[in-house]
Formats: sequence, C-alpha cells, structure tokens
Amino acid sequence: MARLVIRTEDFQLSFKLIEALRSRNLKFEVIDSHTEIVDHSTIWFSSPAEILEQPTVGRSIPVSLDSIESAVYSAIFLLRGIENSVFLTIGIDPGPYPGLAWLVDGAFIGVSQLASVVELAPAIEKLTQSLDFQTMLIRIGDGAPLIRDQIINDCLAKNWIVEQVNESKTSSGLVRNNHAISALRIAANSGQRIWQQRELRPKHGDVKYIQTQSRKMSNGNITISKQLALLVAKGELTMQEAILEQSSYSCLLYTSPSPRDKRQSRMPSSA
Repeated sequence: MARLVIRTEDFQLSFKLIEALRSRNLKFEVIDSHTEIVDHSTIWFSSPAEILEQPTVGRSIPVSLDSIESAVYSAIFLLRGIENSVFLTIGIDPGPYPGLAWLVDGAFIGVSQLASVVELAPAIEKLTQSLDFQTMLIRIGDGAPLIRDQIINDCLAKNWIVEQVNESKTSSGLVRNNHAISALRIAANSGQRIWQQRELRPKHGDVKYIQTQSRKMSNGNITISKQLALLVAKGELTMQEAILEQSSYSCLLYTSPSPRDKRQSRMPSSA
C-alpha cells in the first residue's frame, strides 16, 4: 500500500496536516522538504511552490491552509489506486500570459505558462484528450477582470464546469509574475460556481493595452484603432484578425487618391 508523507517547510501547514491525518487514523510520515522520495507509489503533501521548486517522484498533492480537507480527501482517494481517476481539475491564473495547472484527483500532474490567452483553450482541449478522467472542473482566479471574464465565457460556451477562486488566498508569498505557481494554488482551492456568461465591459486602459499589444505583435508596423481594440476586448475579433483588418484599411488609404490628387489629375498638363 502507498505511504503518506508530509514534505514541507511550512510549520503551520505541517501541523494542520498532522491534525487532519490523525483525526482520520491515517498513517503518515513527516520528512524534510529537501529529502528525496525514492518510492514512486508515495503520496506526499507540500505547498504548490515547494512542489515546483523541489520536485521528486511519487504523487504530490498541493495543499494550503485553506485546502487541507480537500487535500486529505484526495490522498484517501489516491490510496484506492490511480486507475480509479475521476476528477480533472484545471487551475487558470488569468492575464495576458496565463498560468495553467492541472490535477487528477487532487494530485499534481503539471503546469504551464502560456504566451497568450489564445493558446488557453487549445491547451485545455489537448489535456482532456491525453488524460483519463470522468469529470473536469475549471478553476480560474479572480484577477485581470476583462481577460478572466473572456476565459469564463469561452469555457461556459464549451459546457465546462467553472469556478471563480479568490486569489487573495493564493498569492501570499509568491514570486511576482510566477503565473504557474499561482495557477497551481488556484487549482487546489475551491471557488464559487459560475453559471452564466459575463457581460464584457472593457475600460479605457484595456483598450490602450490592446492597442499597445497590436503594435508589439506587428513589430511596430501597425497600431489597431480604438474601435478594433474594443472588438478584440469583447472577444468579437482575435488580435490577428484586427491587425489584418487595420493593415487592409491602411493599405486602402495609402493607395486611394485623395480629393486633391483627383483635382490635380483633371488639370491640364503644363506641357
């Protein structure tokens, strides 16, 4: 039978885990977070950051002070055998460069930081094809409201189950911009179920940011209009489509003669 191990430097987290495991009469060991695990069947608890920074073999369960109960239930389920996988949980840290993390029955499987929001849905669909599970749950942090709501709408349109997680519970002690760790913490915490699509209300700063991104993506050649940026913000156009449309419009203006040119063309030649 697999053994349970607590492997964390967080004294408070370790203490709470010990209490929870003892209350269920589960046998476990406590080891130093730097100690290597050699048995692949070992199920071990650790904070999300420690799982990524100090990886080892076995089945790791990310846990925080707010998710101890669910982490212990995940461990109990894993003790039955990994062939009984039921839940795929995906955590998303929303933003221009989203963080993505995935758990199977509460056990850590992997993380990724994406280059753009456009890559998110294909990445999730690829995960669903490569992992064996019965039910999928998407947990998304509550930061970056416009991008968050775009992602929520996309997920609901695919009939995926979505929860919004309070990121104030997931961001303490994080290295800035470490979206992968944030996504893992989001995946490990329960949130509020989202049932309806969100109305997208882009702010002036959102539109300006999208215009700036269009300039970067076109290598400084094109800045899309505010009208096109607004359509991108609402998810009605992709950035690539907006840049192409802006480019076509600019070419049309450049190649079309101005009224002054037309007047000059009708004037008699000085020859």
